[in-house]
Amino acid sequence: MLAGLSLAHMALISPCPRYNAHGLDCPEIPEGEEPDWTLIKPIGKAGEAYNPLCKHTTPTKTPSAVWAPGQTIKVQFQGMASHGGGHGEFSISYDNAKTFVVVHQELKYMFVDGPSLLSNKPTRLEYSIALPETLPGANHAVFAWTWVNASGNREFYMNCADVKISGKPGSFTGRKMTVANYGPDTPTIPEFYGYYNTGISYYINSRNVTVIGYGSDEFEDLTYVASNGEGNGGGSSDDNYFYDGEFYRTSIMHPGP
Repeated sequence: MLAGLSLAHMALISPCPRYNAHGLDCPEIPEGEEPDWTLIKPIGKAGEAYNPLCKHTTPTKTPSAVWAPGQTIKVQFQGMASHGGGHGEFSISYDNAKTFVVVHQELKYMFVDGPSLLSNKPTRLEYSIALPETLPGANHAVFAWTWVNASGNREFYMNCADVKISGKPGSFTGRKMTVANYGPDTPTIPEFYGYYNTGISYYINSRNVTVIGYGSDEFEDLTYVASNGEGNGGGSSDDNYFYDGEFYRTSIMHPGP
């Protein structure tokens, strides 16, 4: 247990989320920001959003981790209140947390690995996740953990870590990250009371979303612009676009953070 920490809920510690005061191998906090001692708390509940998605919206200048498509990554948590389990997802964004695609789900039994009779004690604080082999590369991606707890207040937990995905430019299609119990405009998932399929339809029926990565600096760095079938694909007449059969591309380097 980490000294001086109130372990009332649960939080991601590795890869280190943005500004986490208790994270492992954390990058430098951006200028003007402060260490966050409260990442174990939810960012909202049914009917009310306390914080924006990710809680902190300014990315770190260096990544918390460097991964490759197809790699099995280790994700670690801290906390002493598993709230009987619940539905968890691990997702990645390529547009600074505007669009998230799911790369792994832990439905029903997050932190408890089976029916827990609504126990509040976690039995698992570490997960191994195989990243999809077709993930595109990006110097700046955002990895998110989200969770709707099985018992207790109807809350939504989310931590975000800035990561690098070493790989080529491309796109990836998968389930859109589910957001529930977070303000008045999201669905409310009630307490499970031992019925672990409660709310699961939101996760298994989530629509697909496609994300686009610009490639990491180890590879040719091309901006991908989805074709809209009009003109030069949405670029200005000064941009050097060419069509590869799937996307319009430009040799202009994508911007930094």
